Amino acid sequence: MFARSLKTTITAGLLATTLAMTAVAPNNAEARMSDDEIVGLLGLLAFGAIIHHRRNSNDAAPAPAPAPQPTVNRGWRVLPVDCIRNVTRRNGNTIRMFGQRCLNNNYNHPNRLPEACHVRVRNENGQRRQGYRVRCMRDHGFRTNRR
Repeated sequence: MFARSLKTTITAGLLATTLAMTAVAPNNAEARMSDDEIVGLLGLLAFGAIIHHRRNSNDAAPAPAPAPQPTVNRGWRVLPVDCIRNVTRRNGNTIRMFGQRCLNNNYNHPNRLPEACHVRVRNENGQRRQGYRVRCMRDHGFRTNRR
């Protein structure tokens, strides 16, 4: 903003100075322009054309196109929401987990599941349950196919 106002101020000052100098210069009875006046006038015209072109042109560099993202199939990271179970342990704590058997039956890539999330628990009836903790799976990049 400041640069544009400064440019306008300088241009107006040069134009005013030029007009003042031509009014003071002695005029011949003949309507002729000297070579110096012609050069000065052409210089002003060129200067005005440059300013006009800069104001009205859109020569700014176009925005760079976004880099194409690699097409990686992440579909194997989508787990069936129907396999989420809330298992109450013997001590009363509840664990949210994807059931092992459900994942084996309804998920195509059970061999890709992270072992760090695997859990074995006994429910309040003493039965053993195996599965994968929901929060841990989410932290490892897995999502559910919510409806």
